[in-house]
Amino acid sequence: MRQNFVRVKRKNHPSSMKTRSPLLKDTSKAKFPELAEKIIQMSDIILEVLDARFITETRNSEFEDEVKKLGKKIIYVFNKADLIDSKKIKREEINSLVPRSFVSAITRKGSRELRDKIKITASGIKKPVDKTLKKVTVGIIGYPNTGKSSIINLLVGKPAAGIGADAGFTKGIQKVGLTNKIVLLDSPGVIPSKEYSSSEMFTASRHAKVGARSSSQVRSPEIVVSNLMKEYSTTFDEFYNVSSNGDAEILIEELGRKKGFLKKNNKVNEDKTARLILKDWQEGKIRIK
Repeated sequence: MRQNFVRVKRKNHPSSMKTRSPLLKDTSKAKFPELAEKIIQMSDIILEVLDARFITETRNSEFEDEVKKLGKKIIYVFNKADLIDSKKIKREEINSLVPRSFVSAITRKGSRELRDKIKITASGIKKPVDKTLKKVTVGIIGYPNTGKSSIINLLVGKPAAGIGADAGFTKGIQKVGLTNKIVLLDSPGVIPSKEYSSSEMFTASRHAKVGARSSSQVRSPEIVVSNLMKEYSTTFDEFYNVSSNGDAEILIEELGRKKGFLKKNNKVNEDKTARLILKDWQEGKIRIK
C-alpha cells in the first residue's frame, strides 16, 4: 500500500515546484501516509470519518480499498451533522455506506449510537490484531479536519485526543482506551495521493471547501469563496447579512467594508476578507440551509 500514498514535499524543495497548486501556499508540514497505513494494519475495525455536508468529497477510496483488501470491518461516521439539514443529504450517497452513524462532536448527538455500533462490531471479532492483550483495536481515518480527534473525545466522554481547527493538527498516532476490551487509534488526516499532487484549480478549491486544506494554506481564497458562492450564495448572504445576489465580489466588498478590512485608498483587502469567510466556513460557523 505504501506506493499508493505520497508525502508532501517541503517548501522550496526542487521537486515540489512541479506539482504545487496555484491555489495553495507552500507549507512545511509533512503529511503522514505511513502512519495512516500503519493504523489500518494495526486495527480490527476502521472508522472512516466523513463530513456530513460533503460525504462524497471526503471519502478516501485509497483507504477504503485497502481496508477491504485486508478484510477489516469499517464503520462510516458522518460528523458535523449539526451543520446540515439531514433532508439535504442525497440518499444515493449513503445507501451503500453501512454500517453508518450520523454524529455531531459539538452537540454530542449520535454518540451513544456510534459507541453501540462499535461495541457490536467488536463483539464479532474473534481474533483481534492485539493477540497479547486480546483487545479490539479501532482505527480512526479520514481527510484532514473532518473531526477525527473530536470523535474520539466524544466517544470517551472527555478530552483524550488533541484537536485543532487547522488541517494536519494531529502529528502522530494517539492511543485511547474506550473500554477494557476496545482501544481507539487516532491518526493525522491524509488526502489521497492522486489528489494531493494535483495542480488543477478545481481540486485544490474542493480541498479548501471541505477543510482538508485550511484557510491559512490557500493561495487564492477569493477563488474558493467564488466557487462556494455558486452553491451556497443564500447561506452566505444570510450569515453575513449582505445582498450579493450570488456575486462573490459583492460579498467580499460589502463584508470587507463592514469589518474595516481596508487598504490604502479606501480599497477593501480582498485577501483578508476572503480568508475570513473561508475560516468561518471551515470552522463550522456557517450552517448550510
